[in-house]
Amino acid sequence: MRCIESFIHLCAMGMFDDTDVHLLALDTDKDNGNFKRLKELKEAYLKTKGVNKPYTALKDTLFSANLLYYQFSPDYSRSSTFEAIYKYGDTKYKNKEMTDIADLVLTKNTRSFDLKHGYRAQTHLGSMLMYHSILDEVNNTKSDLRRFVETVMNACTSGNPRIFILGSVFGGTGASSIPIIPKALIKGASIIDPGVDIEKKAYFGSTLLTGYFSFKLPSDSEKTAQKVIATSEKFAMNSQAAMMFYDADDTVKNTYQKFYLLGTQGLEWRPGKDESRTMTGGVDQENDSHYIELFAAFSAYDFFNLPENELIEYKENNRVDYLFKSIDDTGKITFSDFVGSEKKNEFAKKIGMLTALSFLTLLNDYDFIQQAQSGGLTNVKIIGYEDIDKEEVDNLKKYMRLFHFRINGTGIIDGWLRQLHRSAGSGDNFLLSSALFGCNSGRELAKFNFNDELFQKKSDFDKYKFKTALFGGGIFTTFKEGFIKADEPENVTNKCEKLIKRTYATLCELYNF
Repeated sequence: MRCIESFIHLCAMGMFDDTDVHLLALDTDKDNGNFKRLKELKEAYLKTKGVNKPYTALKDTLFSANLLYYQFSPDYSRSSTFEAIYKYGDTKYKNKEMTDIADLVLTKNTRSFDLKHGYRAQTHLGSMLMYHSILDEVNNTKSDLRRFVETVMNACTSGNPRIFILGSVFGGTGASSIPIIPKALIKGASIIDPGVDIEKKAYFGSTLLTGYFSFKLPSDSEKTAQKVIATSEKFAMNSQAAMMFYDADDTVKNTYQKFYLLGTQGLEWRPGKDESRTMTGGVDQENDSHYIELFAAFSAYDFFNLPENELIEYKENNRVDYLFKSIDDTGKITFSDFVGSEKKNEFAKKIGMLTALSFLTLLNDYDFIQQAQSGGLTNVKIIGYEDIDKEEVDNLKKYMRLFHFRINGTGIIDGWLRQLHRSAGSGDNFLLSSALFGCNSGRELAKFNFNDELFQKKSDFDKYKFKTALFGGGIFTTFKEGFIKADEPENVTNKCEKLIKRTYATLCELYNF
C-alpha cells in the first residue's frame, strides 16, 4: 500500500503526463491503516481533478494522470481461518488423504490463525488462498476485480498492456501474490472469455522488495494470541529463500519480463508509531513511508517507459531480467538515482513545483488556491476562478497535507515527503534542501524562503530559484505578479485543474525551469 502511495505522488508530480493509469489495490487486510491512508490519498487526488466524473488525463501540469482505481480484499468475515474455509474438520473424516497433505505443509497454528490480517510471512498459504480468491471474485460481475480483469482483456485486443506488481518477498499479501497474480489474471480472463489470451499479449514486471525495516519482537502473550506472527529477524532468511525460488521457478520466469530488486543494507528503520506492541494488521497498522518505496514506484515508471522491442525479446525467449540499483556509500540519494542523468532535471522540477504548491496551499499567509476560489484576489487582477467547487479546493489541501505536512497546533505532522527524508537519515541525504525539512512548526514554515532554499545548496539544482522584489515584495507578491503574466490554459475544462496548471506554469517560469 505504501508503494502505491509513492506511485500516486509521482502521478501528482506529473511524472505520468497524459496517461490513464488503472490501479488495483489488493490486500487481505481491508481494515489496514496504510490501506485506509491510501484510499484517502486516492480520493483527494481524484476530487482535486474534479468532484464530477469523468476525469481526463492532462499534459504539462500537476495531477496530470487520470487514475482509475479498483480494490479487492478477500472476504474473511464468515470464514477467517484455513480450516474454516476448506471445512477441514469434515474433510478429515470424509477424505483423510486431503487433510494429510494439508498437515504436511501447514502447521496447526498456520491452519487456524485469523486471515483478516495479511502480514504473517506465510506465503505458501497466502499464494493458494489469494489465487482462488481472485478466481472466485472474477465470477462477481459487479466487482472491482472483475472490471479490472476486463480492462486488461480489452487492452489485449488492441495492443500489449503492461502490468506492474508492487510487493515484497518477505512479508504477507505481497509476497504471496507476486508469483500468482499473472496466472490468476490469465485464468480469470479465460473464465470470462476463453478467446482472450493475456499470457500471450501482456508484459509483466514486479518489484522484489527485500527487508528494509524492523519492529520489536512479539511478546509470548502476542505469539499465543496470534498463533502465527512475522518477525523482522527472519526477513533476511525469508528474502534469501524467496530469491532462490524466483531464480528457479519456470512458471515465474516464463510469465515475468522484469524484476526490480530493492532493499537496504540494514534493518534499522522503525516505521511503526506504537512500539509497545507488535501488530499483524488492522486499523492501528499505519506505518510511516520510506524512500525505498519511492524507488519501487520508479521501478514501475521505468517498466512503463521501456522500449517495446526490449520486452518483446525477453518474452519471446522466456527470459526474465533482474535489475538492481546501488546508491552512494555515504547514503546520499540524488535525483539521478531514481531516473538517471537524462531525466534528473524533469524529476527535480516536478517534485520541486509540487512542494512549492504545497506552501501556496497550506499556509495561511498564502492560501492562494483558496483565495482565488473565494474571489479574494480581485485587487491583483486574478479573477475568473470563483466558481471552482469548494470541495475540490478542500481536497487539494487534504492531498497536500498527506504529501508534505499538516499543522497541528504549534507543531506539524509529517506527510509523505518529510517521512521519506527522515528515512534517508535526514540532513542533505534526500533530494531537497535540509533547511526545508528543518522547519518544525507552522511559524517556521511560514518564514521559510521556498523561493531560493527549495533545492540543496552547491548542488546541480541550486540555480533553480527566484528573487523577490526589494521593496513591497515578498514571495507571494512575486508569485502573483508572475501568475498574472502567465497565459490562461487552453483545453482544460475543470476550473480547479485550470488554476493548478496555470500555477504550475508560473512556478516553472519563476524557478527558471
